Parts: sequence; C-alpha cells; structure tokens
Amino acid sequence: MRRRTHRGLSTSGGSRSTLSQVNRHRSWPGPDARIQFAGWPAAASVQRVLGWFADLFRLAWGLFYWNTRKAWFQWRRGRARCPCQNPSDSGRAFETGCEACVSWSRQVRFRRVCPLLVETPDGLRCAANTADVRPFWGIAAGYYGGALLSVYAVVVLTIFIFLRTVGYPVSILHVGLPPLWHKVGQARGWFFLDRSNRAFAAGKTAEGLLYLANSYDFDPTNVDAGLALAKHFQAAHPARSDEIFKKLLRDHPGKRAGIAQDWFRALLARGDFEKIAPLAQAEILTDTVHAGVWIRALLFATRRTGYDGPLRALLANHAPAAVPWHPVIETELLLRAGRPREARAALERPWPGRSPPFSLFYRVNALIDLKDTFAALDLLARHPRALDPEAEVTLRLDAFAERNAKGPLQRQLDELLVPRLNLATLKIICAHLIRHPDAAIFDRLYAKVGREPIPFGTETAGAWFSLLCTAGAVGDRARLSEITERLKTASRNPFVALDGVAAFFRGETGERRITLFLPILPLPLEVTYALIERYSPVPAIAEPGAPRSV
Repeated sequence: MRRRTHRGLSTSGGSRSTLSQVNRHRSWPGPDARIQFAGWPAAASVQRVLGWFADLFRLAWGLFYWNTRKAWFQWRRGRARCPCQNPSDSGRAFETGCEACVSWSRQVRFRRVCPLLVETPDGLRCAANTADVRPFWGIAAGYYGGALLSVYAVVVLTIFIFLRTVGYPVSILHVGLPPLWHKVGQARGWFFLDRSNRAFAAGKTAEGLLYLANSYDFDPTNVDAGLALAKHFQAAHPARSDEIFKKLLRDHPGKRAGIAQDWFRALLARGDFEKIAPLAQAEILTDTVHAGVWIRALLFATRRTGYDGPLRALLANHAPAAVPWHPVIETELLLRAGRPREARAALERPWPGRSPPFSLFYRVNALIDLKDTFAALDLLARHPRALDPEAEVTLRLDAFAERNAKGPLQRQLDELLVPRLNLATLKIICAHLIRHPDAAIFDRLYAKVGREPIPFGTETAGAWFSLLCTAGAVGDRARLSEITERLKTASRNPFVALDGVAAFFRGETGERRITLFLPILPLPLEVTYALIERYSPVPAIAEPGAPRSV
C-alpha cells in the first residue's frame, strides 16, 4: 500500500524524518529570527528575556498541568493517549519526540518539568517508552516549595526592614517564624508604650493616652499597658476603665491579685462602693493571702451603700476561705443593728487562736469607735507583734486622740518624728491628722519635711499629695497654697486640677464630695480611706449604730 506523505516527509512511526523534526525546525526563535535581529543586538536581548519569562510562566503552569495529565495516563493505563509524546513516533525510548515542549522558547528547559527529556544525536527525545511515562510530583513540589519560600523570605525581609525602620524592637525571627508572630504585636505594644511614657513625661496628656491605647490594642497581653490605660480612664471614662479591668482579670488569672487591688483603688478613689462590694466578696474567697485587705474593703463599702447582703452571703458561706471571717461579720452586724452591748461582749471575749491579723485590728478599732479606748489599748497590748508596725501605730494614735490623751499622743509622735523621716511615717501621720485635725502636729510634721526635704518624683508623689490634703484638712491655707505651687513647679504638668483641690479644702466650691478629686491624686490607700471617712461620711440610709469605718 502506498504511504501517505506530507511535503516529502514520511509519517511512518519508525522513520527518523518525523513530525518532531518538523516541529523542531519550526521552534521559535528560528534562523529567520536570528537573521531578523542580527543588526539589532539590543532587540535580540529583549527577545531572549521575553522568551525566558514566557518559559518561566510555562514552567509554573506546566509542573501542575503535565504531571496531572501523566498521572491520569498512568491511572488509565491502556485507555488514554500519552499526553506528551509525539503520536506519530514509535513510542520507544530515545526515538520518540516530546510534543509537550514544542511551544517553549527553548525546548531544553522542559527538562525542569520532565527529566525524561534527553539530548540525542537526532535532537531532544523521550528517554522512556510510552508505557513508562510517569509524573514527577517531587520535582513539582520542590519548585513550588522553593518559589513559595523565596517569596516568603522576601516578604519577611521587607516587613522586618520596615518595622525596624519605624523603630519596633523586633527580631527577624519574630517576623519569619509563625509561632513567634505574636512577638511582633508585643513589640509594637512596647513601642507605643514607650512613646506614651515620653508623651506623659513631656506633659502631652492627650498624645500619651492615644499612644497608650494603641499599645494595648496591639498587645492585649501587656498587663502594664492595660493597667496604665485603665487608671488614666478612671476619672474621665470610668465605664471604659472598668471594662479594661474586667478584661485584665479574665485574661490574666495569674496576675489577678495585683489587678484586683488596682481596680479596687480606682473604684475607691471615685467612691463607686456598689462595685467594690462584689469585687471584695469574690476576692476574699480567691485571694486568701490578701483577704484582710478585702474584708476591710467589704466592710467599708457596705457601710456606705447601707446594704448588708454581701456580708450575710459571706456569713452563710462555710468555705475554708470564708469561715475565719465569720466572727468579724457577726460582730459588725450587731453594731449595725444598734446592739452595742452584745457587740462589745463579742469583741472582748477570746476569739479563735488562728484568727487572721485583721481580726485584731477590727476588734481594737471597733472598741475605739465605742469610746472604750482603755479596753482597745489593753487588747492591743495583749497581742504584741500580731499586727504590722504601721497598723499598730495607727491604732494607738487613734486611741490617744479619741481619749484626748495629749501626753501619750506626743510620746508616740516623738517615736515617729525623732528618727529620720520616711514615707511610711509621713503616710501614718497624714492619715491620722485627716481623721483628727491638729494644726500644732502638722506644724511639727511640715517643719520636719523642711529640714529633711523629700524630692518630688514618681515614688514620692504620694507623700507630697498626702501633705497637700493634710494641709487642707487641718485648715492651714498658707501651706496649702505653698504646697500647691510647689507641686506645679516640680512637675512638668501644669496640674490645673490642683487649684480645684485647693479650692475644695478652702470651701470655695459647691462640691462637697472628695471623691470628685481623688482619681487625679496618687495617694496611699490609708490616706484615701481617711479622706473618704472625713469628707464622705456614712449616709443616713445606713444601719443605725454603724461604727467609724475601719
């Protein structure tokens, strides 16, 4: 039978003059292209570059496309045509051309997709028989993986350079390793926290708050930023402050004790006693180390709300953390019910030997409130070193002042003022003078401060503001104005609000609530208690017979 020919070329499978040779002659760029660009080297270079990019895109697609078709060919063995070999060739190894590489700018580049393509004297041929054509997914995975890693490395390096240029203290590992990505947020948080501290130091309060909010938004795990933001919001935005405190308590159970105490101080300063009561009730059961602080807070808050529900709930609770406080609560409820005789009997009888130290503080303080200062001092003397020195001195000063025992009071003050003045001593005397104003004692204290100056700073601010409030409480207007101006001069902040505080103590404002000013005054806790006792007395709706706050 006569064979069919095309332009003199045989189409038989075994002939070396195959369609692959025709395709090879047709591949671009061919001789005509080289002649066309012989006079323009630059244009030829452009064509080569374009060809390289074209083959690069063919490689990106071909790795998936040809391996998929080969896999299908293997799975459909004998029932599907070979996807890449020239169908007109023999199908034998090293005799069969590759139809898949025909459209490539340089056909040899197809070997990156299929290593079966090899150079032979007759040109590029497939090194496998048709039945052995197979996919190379490993090569595809290597190219795709390498490309992704390269792109990822470029992105990581770009982001790292940008963050370092901005000033974020990040490492390239923080940017490059996914398990450390949270460190980038933390670094951004610390960056804005540092900016916030600089703004506050420069007196730029609004800018400092903005940076502080950004710091906490970028890094909610930064407890320091969260606490600082909540404290700054407590005066102007109390609801927002409470939200942040609640979130901090929920997200950082390991730091609950410190966060709860900071929240309590914020609530106490603005006189939000309704929120203090449930917080204190919960902390008594969870924070046994500081339970004395919380029972005092609970007693103080419930006296001002006139609601004994949290106390009665704690009395009905027989958990190990609640039981030690039952005698205190029972006595307190007797006093609030107007049954002082029964309360006195409860205070004077022996209490359990393992009672918390605050139980003794409460008993002595309650006896002072009942005007039985001898019994109070005798009870205190029977339990030496049961209380810390500050609590013991505070009770003695209050008992002497209540009894108007000037001699013992002066001797106790001598013990405090003869040695070198320290912040703890100044706090004790200021709290005492706010409760029991005495201009002569304040003169002596202020003279001591003049002889032993206390520099104004972050650690000593509480002492200076305590002096300011004490001057106002004893009615020393000259020193009140002097301390106000001194604080304005010593700080970079103009402290315009201090004029309002001074006006409050001079009685020049219509506002009689000290809690309006306490959120802006960094005072010690004992001084805050004393100011609220003096200027925010227990309301008339409270139970009759309620003693002075402890």
